[in-house]
Amino acid sequence: MKIHFIGLSSFLIENNQGYRILIDPFNNAPEWSLGLSFPDTFEGKPLGSNLVLMSEPDADHAYAPGDWLEKAPPTEPNSNPFPDINLCGTIVYEWNGDLNIAWQYTVDGVRIAQLADNAHLLTEQQLHEIGKPDILFISASKAQGNEDGEIVRKNIEALTPKMIVWSHHIVPPNLPDTENVDELRSFFRQFFSKNASMSKNYKGEDSFMELCYILENAMIHNKEYEGTVLNETSISIGLDELNSLHNKKSVLFRKMLAKPKRE
Repeated sequence: MKIHFIGLSSFLIENNQGYRILIDPFNNAPEWSLGLSFPDTFEGKPLGSNLVLMSEPDADHAYAPGDWLEKAPPTEPNSNPFPDINLCGTIVYEWNGDLNIAWQYTVDGVRIAQLADNAHLLTEQQLHEIGKPDILFISASKAQGNEDGEIVRKNIEALTPKMIVWSHHIVPPNLPDTENVDELRSFFRQFFSKNASMSKNYKGEDSFMELCYILENAMIHNKEYEGTVLNETSISIGLDELNSLHNKKSVLFRKMLAKPKRE
């Protein structure tokens, strides 16, 4: 199985037959954009996907241009491209009470859970529905200074995944190679001013800075879980490799397939 990071909460999952699941594609329209262009191509061909999962009807999680299916790897009736996928969803919540669907599904025998924009401690009912994923896609806290970091840690400990993939951040190609928060924040203020000022939600230089805080906080958590920083857009992983891990391992993508609106 291959995991490709597009940007924000969007990932493209390829199984060992080459079939694809696209997670949380984001809207390209200038009035909704967070400064990124959703890729039109993938590995030199028009981008397509066999399945598309959207966790909520917000612009940074929901988009579909209408031709992804016809550009996807072809399938035949009863061909079973995703054996034993067992797709199901659990309702979770953002801080403001907006509903999200935390999708769970199986690819090549690996159970995956994606917590989308969840920002609360999971209830016993939610934990029961989600089960025990092998790989957990989770966002770090949006709060400056990682004020809600303990919620993230407790949800990870309750779900006990073998691998954690940090989600809901962006890594523009010229992002400084630093963990200095002042440098990162200065960069992102300039990035959003240049690339996202057309958005209806842009209100000045502090707009969208929660995306910078998510990255800052993900870097903190990534060290806590023997994390790997990936300076490439994809990772290949299998059940045998996951089962061989003695401790939880996390992955932080520091490169994405999406490009800035303005280079």
